[in-house]
Amino acid sequence: MKLALGFNPVLGIAESARVAVSAEGLGFDSVWMHESLFQRDVVTYISAMAGATRRIRLGSGVINTFTRHPVTAATTFATLSELSGGRVNLGLGVGSFPTIPLIGHQIFPVEKTRPLLRLKEYVKVVKMVWKGEKVDFDGEFFHVHNLTMGFKAEADIPIFIASLSPKTQAYAATVADGVILSPALNTAWGTRRMVENVERGEAKRGRPVERASYMLTSLDPDAKKAKEAVRDYYFFVYQLSEVVRPEVLAPYGVTEEALKPLKEAWKKGDVAGAKKLIPDEAIEALTVSGTGDHAAERLKEYVKAGVTLPIAMPIGNVGYAMEQLSRAA
Repeated sequence: MKLALGFNPVLGIAESARVAVSAEGLGFDSVWMHESLFQRDVVTYISAMAGATRRIRLGSGVINTFTRHPVTAATTFATLSELSGGRVNLGLGVGSFPTIPLIGHQIFPVEKTRPLLRLKEYVKVVKMVWKGEKVDFDGEFFHVHNLTMGFKAEADIPIFIASLSPKTQAYAATVADGVILSPALNTAWGTRRMVENVERGEAKRGRPVERASYMLTSLDPDAKKAKEAVRDYYFFVYQLSEVVRPEVLAPYGVTEEALKPLKEAWKKGDVAGAKKLIPDEAIEALTVSGTGDHAAERLKEYVKAGVTLPIAMPIGNVGYAMEQLSRAA
C-alpha cells in the first residue's frame, strides 16, 4: 500500500524537516502540508523539508486559488521543483471557507462566485507558464499578457486538485494528475461516493489519476487514549460541526439528531461542551484511530473504496503512529 503523511501547519519549521527525514526513512511516499491564512507558509515548509531529504515527495495540500496568483504559483513550484530535484506536487483548491471572507473574498453562493471556473482558469494559466511559452490569457478571474517564465521547469510537476464538489472532482480527473478527496474527515462510504465522481472524469479522459485522501489518524498502544486525542482536537469538532455532511455518517449509525446537541454547543462557542458530546461512533467512522493493528484494517477500507494514496494526518502520539503506519504500507 502506498501511504503518505499530511500535517496541519502548526509544526515548527525545524520540526517539519525532522518529520520529513523520519518519514523518508520509514518509507512513506510523500509528505503534504496544509496551508492556512494565519499559520506558517506552505512554501517555506516544502523548502525546509526539501533541504533535509533526498527521496520523498513533498506536496502542498493545498495552496488557495484566491490567495496566490497562478503565475506566482507556477514560478514558485517550478523553483521548488528545482530545489528538490523534481520532488514536489502542486496541490491546489479553494478551501479555507471560514477565513477567505476575512480578506475580502466570498466563496458562497457558488452560482455567483463560480469557484469551478476560477479553478479551470488557474490550472490553464499554470500549465501555460510551465510550458515556457509566451502567455496571453484573458479570463473572468485571471489576466496575463505577454509573459514568459525566465527559466525552464526541470521536471514535470504533478497537479493535485482538492474539492468536496462532485462537479469539480469529475473535472479534476480530466486535467490533473491527482484528486484530493478529503481535507481530513470522511467515512469510507462517503469516500466511495467521491471516487465515483472521479471515475466519471477518468472515463472521459481515458486514464486513471491518483486518488488521494487525508485521514485524521490517532494511534496509541492504548486505544482509548488514541480516541480521546481525537475528541480533544479542535479541528475535529469544527469539521464535525460545520463541514461533515450527515449522509456520510448515517450508514454508521450516527444520525443528524444525535449530532444536534453538539452543533448547538459549537454555535454558542462552547467548544469544551461540544467535545464532550462527540459520539464515539463518529470518531470511529471518520478517523483512523486506535492501535496499529486496527489502523491497518481501517486503511484497507479506504483503499477498497478507491483511494490510491491515503494521506494519514497523525495527531497525539505522532511517533508511534508513523511507525505503525509504515508497517501497514
